[in-house]
Amino acid sequence: MRIRTFAAAVAVAGLALAACGSDGEDGPTGGPASTGGRAHPDATVTIGAVLEPTSLDITRTSGVAVGQILLGNVYEGLVKRDQKGVVSPALATSYTISPDGLTYTFTLAGNAAFQDGAPVRAADVVSSLTKVIGPNSTNPHASDLASLSAVTSPDPRTVVLTLKERDSGLLFNLTGPAGVVVREGATGLDGHPDGTGPFRFDSWRRGDSITLVRNDAYRGPKAKVARVVFRYLTDANAQNNAVRTGQVDVGVISDNDLIEAYRGNPKFTIAEGTTTDKFTLAFNQDRGPLADARVRHAIRQGIDKDGLIKVLGAGTRIGSPVPPLDPWYSDLTSIDRYDPASARRLLAQAGHGGGLRLGLTVPNIYPPSIGDYVTSQLREIGVTVDLHRVEFPAWLTGVYTKHDYDLSIVDHAEARDLAFYVKPGYYFGDRSPQARDLAKAGATAASDAERDTALRGLARRYSEDAIADWLLLAKARQVARVGVTGYPTDNVSATYDLSKIEVVKS
Repeated sequence: MRIRTFAAAVAVAGLALAACGSDGEDGPTGGPASTGGRAHPDATVTIGAVLEPTSLDITRTSGVAVGQILLGNVYEGLVKRDQKGVVSPALATSYTISPDGLTYTFTLAGNAAFQDGAPVRAADVVSSLTKVIGPNSTNPHASDLASLSAVTSPDPRTVVLTLKERDSGLLFNLTGPAGVVVREGATGLDGHPDGTGPFRFDSWRRGDSITLVRNDAYRGPKAKVARVVFRYLTDANAQNNAVRTGQVDVGVISDNDLIEAYRGNPKFTIAEGTTTDKFTLAFNQDRGPLADARVRHAIRQGIDKDGLIKVLGAGTRIGSPVPPLDPWYSDLTSIDRYDPASARRLLAQAGHGGGLRLGLTVPNIYPPSIGDYVTSQLREIGVTVDLHRVEFPAWLTGVYTKHDYDLSIVDHAEARDLAFYVKPGYYFGDRSPQARDLAKAGATAASDAERDTALRGLARRYSEDAIADWLLLAKARQVARVGVTGYPTDNVSATYDLSKIEVVKS
């Protein structure tokens, strides 16, 4: 599971970014383009984040909070992806794929090194990936590399991945936490990450901040600021105040009223982008009334998504767990359109014409208006909702792990996570063999066209089976102080590229 924030700050691992400093239009890499002022390479950038990681060991920690900070900044894999999901070489300078799709051969960069200058060896890659796929793996992202049968190295600069079967998503999955390369035999990663990226880990003041510093020995283009501080501000108003007062110079602002207050202010720039943050209303199909598809369809038809988007001030209806950034997206919003009369009829057919009572569990890092809105909408069709707002760790334990819930709202942030819904033991999902077959067909497709056809069919099945309701796709909205440039604007949930952020003085 990959879970996160509304507009990157409302959900599970929301960001608020900061630095010192430029006005301008969006540049090609996101954020305002530089206005030609003098850059400050010694500047410090402060990021106000919502959810602090429980550990900095990216090989053992789930959730996007740790990956957002470290992935691509401190840790790298063989390949990387950009904001749009395009994959390109990273620690590998090139790769080839065998005609049968079962062998991937990577050539490593000859000048990659860990923080202390030790060179990256093929043995480090083999060790890292083998631990992910091993029988005793503790990596929460191990399923991303489930198609691998072996990782070997015929020489010091070559790594060969052998697959059990074709995997159309392998390269993309190698760009995520499962694909990071750590030093063979490395220990203590919980408190001291040791990577190869453009930043080095410096310090962690638990409950307060995490600091990264520029890796001046990095083999590629050097980061444009000297230091990045992730400061944890769990309250939306506190984050907004931090932006206003200059403590935080780029912030993810989710509240529509708050962001409107910045429009026309010459001291700030508002940047908007798309995301893969899918606010999902999960149904526990394994107990009670929600085992009946009629009840699930009724709940979906009883919620006016456009009304929720209006309340929040941003968002897009999608009708499935696939955002437009994914290649197999199709518009499924016609399925279970808002129709409260039909919803009441379905509930009556399911034996709940006299009313129904369900619990709704929501992490308290989201705007209260989301849970309140859903509660109010369902009341109109005869469903009484007991709303429980909980700390996110309690949500992980109660809902995600123990499956102790009726309804739950959470932001699924990761791109291309469609196959998660057929994983055995997932906290909700499609248990049908047909869904598993479609997921398998997509994963093992020999061409992108075959993959996209299968996964479009899978997304449609999810929606037609009402395995969940997708309330909206969030929009990333950031407010930056004039002088800060180069920050990403799209798909900022699971990764946030710090290397291009620049502080400029006109």
